Amino acid sequence: MEYLSNPRPPQERIGMMIWPTDPLSLVNTLVNVEEAGVRQVWLPVGWAGNPDLLTTLAAAAERTSRLIFGTAIIQVFSRHPVLLATQALSLYSLAPNRLRLGVGVGTTELAKSIYGVEMESQLSYLREYLQVLIPLLQQGDIHHQGHFFSADLSFPTPAPIPVLIAALGPATFRLAGEMADGILPFLCPIPYLLDTALPALSAGAASVGRTRPPIVAHVPVALTENREAALKAGRKGLGFYIKSPFYRKMLVKAGFSIQEVDAVADTLLEKLLVYGNISQIKEHLLEILHEGIDELVIGPVSVSDEVRETTQLAQMVGQL
Repeated sequence: MEYLSNPRPPQERIGMMIWPTDPLSLVNTLVNVEEAGVRQVWLPVGWAGNPDLLTTLAAAAERTSRLIFGTAIIQVFSRHPVLLATQALSLYSLAPNRLRLGVGVGTTELAKSIYGVEMESQLSYLREYLQVLIPLLQQGDIHHQGHFFSADLSFPTPAPIPVLIAALGPATFRLAGEMADGILPFLCPIPYLLDTALPALSAGAASVGRTRPPIVAHVPVALTENREAALKAGRKGLGFYIKSPFYRKMLVKAGFSIQEVDAVADTLLEKLLVYGNISQIKEHLLEILHEGIDELVIGPVSVSDEVRETTQLAQMVGQL
């Protein structure tokens, strides 16, 4: 799939991350977010044992009319690509052109301990997963005998469902350029995306004669003008992820010291976090788009009143 090179209006380029709760509460939240004017949401899938996100989105599709749903992300070891294609196409039939499918490798430890899946090479596993998933979704036909997957079938009603991949490093950025419809980098500093992700993504696309797919960057946002309160909230809400191996490695590649990462230092948080009043946050987000990032997903970081802050941020996005 190809994306237009002309910039779209900001309201189409800035979405919100909504963390799933129980299915009924999530559906109600998505209804409220759409009423606020938000065009697209991205939803983490969570751990095994949580309510199934795609099932919940099917219910939300019946109570909303234009909100675009993005999965961020479905771990590829958690379901066979044929099963995921079946689920995605079913949701598409309920909400045409309203699904963006984000997938990623997760960790080898979780794949083995929960599902008994041996990924060996994560990049090879992801590549082969996409080799099955994308043609089946978008063309309705797959005949594949590979190392990890075998699939030989046709679907009667394929659909143009974009497939984006979670990516943190150059090899995955390049793979996305070759095969996917975008990247979903989580917690990546904007300079790192511009200096490292963008060239690798472009090179991957050029190697197979494709148009470069978009960068859909996660940006944590704290609604407060108080610097100390923002950093405290960021450390509490993001510290677990920052210190995990994948993100730790990426942040060191992005130029931060091991000490800064392990301490979740102020110098690190100030590069990741957007904070201020609504006007200041809006201005900062528009600046990031102007720098060359295609799309943003704002992740509300609770400071004192999560519901109020998320509501105000949704209204800001809806009024862009």
